[in-house]
Amino acid sequence: MKIVVKNLMLISILLMSFAPVGYANNVIQQHANGEEGQVVYHVKYDYNAICKVLGISQEVYDQYWKEGLSIVDMADKVGLERREIISYFVTFHYQEMQKWREKGAMNEHQYFTLVYDLKDEITDFIERNPNKQ
Repeated sequence: MKIVVKNLMLISILLMSFAPVGYANNVIQQHANGEEGQVVYHVKYDYNAICKVLGISQEVYDQYWKEGLSIVDMADKVGLERREIISYFVTFHYQEMQKWREKGAMNEHQYFTLVYDLKDEITDFIERNPNKQ
């Protein structure tokens, strides 16, 4: 029984890992056919890189997070200005969006629509911490 469950979990994980690739390929195919597809732009942040920008270790980051500090609060605590943190995230998103555009998964209209909303999304992300009291 354990082997069956283990194999089912492994197959599920494999199928889920191919889903984003399949979606991106579908969007590319839609563009090739002249269709306008919807882009769901979602990125995974590299918290090691965020810690590096903040100049703190992952352990310190985790402790600050448990205390309810947002990324902006952490930056303030270590003497970084808000604009430096925003600059990191803007650069990160720019590089990610360029990758999507090069693959054909994002057209110019979708790119500029996302850029328009990016300031609010970055602000929300760097000011948010569900542990904040």
